[in-house]
Amino acid sequence: MKIFLSALEGGEVEYLLDQFIAEGRKIPFGLVSYYYIQKSKKAYSNFKKCLQICDYVLVDSGAHSFQEGARVPWKEYTANYAKFIKENDHPKILGFFEMDVDAVIGYEKVLELRKILENVSDKIIPVWHKNRGVSEFKKMCQTAKSEIVAVTGFRNEDISDNQYAAFLKYAWKCNKKIHCLGMTRKKVLDKVPFDLVDSSSWKMAARYGQVKQWSNRKHSLVNVPNTKGKFATKQIFRTNLIAYIELVKYYNVKWQKINHDLHFRFGVRNIHRLIKLLKERFKTWEMENSRKSLRVEF
Repeated sequence: MKIFLSALEGGEVEYLLDQFIAEGRKIPFGLVSYYYIQKSKKAYSNFKKCLQICDYVLVDSGAHSFQEGARVPWKEYTANYAKFIKENDHPKILGFFEMDVDAVIGYEKVLELRKILENVSDKIIPVWHKNRGVSEFKKMCQTAKSEIVAVTGFRNEDISDNQYAAFLKYAWKCNKKIHCLGMTRKKVLDKVPFDLVDSSSWKMAARYGQVKQWSNRKHSLVNVPNTKGKFATKQIFRTNLIAYIELVKYYNVKWQKINHDLHFRFGVRNIHRLIKLLKERFKTWEMENSRKSLRVEF
């Protein structure tokens, strides 16, 4: 599993990217939004910095940054997005998300916009929404040019938590990887081995003054107690980003037995312990999903 830390193009994290470059640090997986990149030279510069310090990058279309019902020249915006893709594609970029604005312009128009993007790249990631129906998800998995397809991970939106495994298994059946947008809920990630997910939680927590640290004992992020007035905002952003990178590492290791995408190297002394852990996790996941009767017909 690859967890992409999103919202890295923002101006308020420019200093973080500069620090990481100076220190030789890496952000394993990063996600940026074209919506902000095309509006600001600073955001575009941060996108380029992400290509320096991230091992892999995803680019969001920014479709949901528009207010529902906004008067947007969708074809013009999509044409500019396609031009950006053509001019800025890079081996580190795994994919570009489509213009999934079904709720605003309808699915037929979304398909037209998808064609504009697919004319310049075979890395356009289609994003399934409930209004399209399960049959369209199956069709998407069967016909998508990209090796990645996506679903939403926002609570109570398109898919209930106990249905994700069914979508995952069907995508795998079609030799596709599946990305769950906006998903870092521990309850789900502990049970469903998505290939890719993303979240801006690291940044949102910092904005609310929450200082996070990784707990090896709990295998989760926890709040650092008694921090009020002790941390500058920039310190909180940095501390949280580093803590979330530990989260990224944990889930990459946890599910590599299934996803076959181990990204991090470990010392010899940890190998036997790691193998034992992975066997236990894999057995647990198989048992849990064999018992479940998911409310999705595939």
